Amino acid sequence: MTRMLVLGGTGETGSWFAKYFKEKGFDIAIWGPSGKVAIAEKLGVRYAHEIMKEVNESDIVLLSVPINKTSEMAKKVAPHMKPGSLIMDVTSLKSDPIRAMTTYTPKGVEVLGTHPLFGPTMPTMRGQTIILTPAGRKTGKWLHIIRSLFESDGAEIEILSAEEHDNIMAVVQALTHFAYIGLGAALRTLDFDVERSRKFMSPVYEIMIDFVGRILDQNPELYASIQKNPKAMRVRQTFILECMRLCEMADAGDEEGFKRIMRKAAKHYGKTHEALMRSDRLINDRIKDKEKQEYA
Repeated sequence: MTRMLVLGGTGETGSWFAKYFKEKGFDIAIWGPSGKVAIAEKLGVRYAHEIMKEVNESDIVLLSVPINKTSEMAKKVAPHMKPGSLIMDVTSLKSDPIRAMTTYTPKGVEVLGTHPLFGPTMPTMRGQTIILTPAGRKTGKWLHIIRSLFESDGAEIEILSAEEHDNIMAVVQALTHFAYIGLGAALRTLDFDVERSRKFMSPVYEIMIDFVGRILDQNPELYASIQKNPKAMRVRQTFILECMRLCEMADAGDEEGFKRIMRKAAKHYGKTHEALMRSDRLINDRIKDKEKQEYA
């Protein structure tokens, strides 16, 4: 039986993966800085009271701690792992964690960066995307084992280098979250009545507002840590500069300038009509759901 230790296993994401691997037949132990033994009991897994002993005896050590603690945790535990074992993380940054795990693991210990692009509210990983980041010479049999396991449960697997991952996530996560949280902050500053405005919303507006609420409903610590992506600063600043350009043109009544920016953005975006059609399906589904609720 494969033995796994989930560090940070008392948190939401760590608990999700502890439960997942337990259902796959793994022998699971969890540890968390808060020492919540009750969570281990609820999950039906062991709590790692002697963390280094557990590290040394585990086939897999999974790091599910905050991003700013991941490299520090890798430095602490990786040197004590046995040959043939695997250390993997589930954080949303990859360059620093991969560097730390690679640096501190002894010979014969494999490293695998893992980024599930879904949260612990998802019941399964079916249809979800998981990015795997191999670690060069520290990559071996475990990459195939983990990939096959996730794919067997319907996950879409993408393989990226750590650098490419962080470049992409600076936009896919950091920028989109930043924009949504910015919208939420603007609504607060304007003292805008979101619930009353729902009476006057088009379906597309309501979907957008719900996505803002979806982000705001989640852990601020996680979303603040995602902004620590070193590639994200330039992305945020570019976004703000473009917003200011649009704002200046709108304030000055420069309709031609505003339209020019929009046309150039559309040309770069590409396949905008396909995006329109996909969003139309989403909107129509939303309308159908509301009609069902009205007649239920």
